[in-house]
Amino acid sequence: MKHTNTVLHGLLQHISRPLFDKAVERHKGDYRVKKLFCWTQFVSLLYAQLSNRQSLRDLTLAFNSQSNFHYHLGVNEIKRSTLSEANESRPVAIYEELFYSVLEKVRGTVANEAKDVIRLIDSTTISLNQHDFEWAKFRTHQNGMKLHFVYDPTTKVPTYFSMTPAKVNDCEAAKSIPLIKGATYVFDRAYNHYEWYYKNLHLEGNTFVGRMKKNTVYEVIKSRKVSGNIVSDQEIRLSSKKGQNCPITLRRIHFIRKEDGKEIVLITNDLKRKAEELMALYKQRWEIELFFKWVKQNLRIKRFLGTSENAVKTQILIAMIAYLLLRLTKNSLPLNKLSLQEIARLIAANILHKKSLSELLLKVFDKTKPDKSTRYDGQYAFGF
Repeated sequence: MKHTNTVLHGLLQHISRPLFDKAVERHKGDYRVKKLFCWTQFVSLLYAQLSNRQSLRDLTLAFNSQSNFHYHLGVNEIKRSTLSEANESRPVAIYEELFYSVLEKVRGTVANEAKDVIRLIDSTTISLNQHDFEWAKFRTHQNGMKLHFVYDPTTKVPTYFSMTPAKVNDCEAAKSIPLIKGATYVFDRAYNHYEWYYKNLHLEGNTFVGRMKKNTVYEVIKSRKVSGNIVSDQEIRLSSKKGQNCPITLRRIHFIRKEDGKEIVLITNDLKRKAEELMALYKQRWEIELFFKWVKQNLRIKRFLGTSENAVKTQILIAMIAYLLLRLTKNSLPLNKLSLQEIARLIAANILHKKSLSELLLKVFDKTKPDKSTRYDGQYAFGF
């Protein structure tokens, strides 16, 4: 009888096992390990993400109950205590490398590259329990971690991802972001930092579109003609002491958002694009907000399977790898009618069923009508 692999096995085909093993060897992930190797740790945590497991005990019970599939997945049964220890001690760098490896595959599935390289920068905070996560102190009554992203609205995937304590300022984290020359970076008011504007963005040949703070001190050099919902379009110079860190001509665009009547003031070093184009670029920020919302609603980054910093970072990284695998699946198959959430739900319900991804997902669109010539007791005969 012909062997049919599981849905999970199909997803794992996107993972380069030789690259994974090299990363494990490079970071000594399996050094002196006898029972639970990094590959089993990864597959079990990915399974937890995609099948919505609720706890380590739940994960262990569910994963081990399907031991007949372990051989073809290249894994062994897991013990709760052993997996817990692995999450606390195995190098996070292994999964960081894996994230970027899968990311390159996702980007390779996008047929049409955008003419202009647009990147959205933002962060989101993951709240953590004060009692269980003492290492993540943030505010008096709140602990947490902050996830920093650079997001590509064309491929709909993050191109850069890092984790810091929640108390780290967004501007400080932005200084570590690797930038692409000639790109346009769009961000909100939290990244208002004049020296960063000038040294990291402008001098490197990049364009930026950000939100201007209300207390910004500036002088108007030139006013441009405006129309529609644009209140003013001005070329300015920053005149405060901090503003001297950005000694170039900038542009201030004040407009009223049509959707809700809210007043928005942009600051940019782009003196060429039309004001309407820059407004549209800023509006694209909503896409990264939708990405944050999807991740928090569909992946397990609110309840954690471990309380140590290493365990939390490992789980978040594997959650992001799960997102990339779902996006890769959507890009690789003709699934325009299926949303990413629908794909995630179908995979969750069939994670260890013996069927290919194409058989699972493309069958949704098989709306072949039953043969009316075949009847039984007045009913159509359906084949399953």
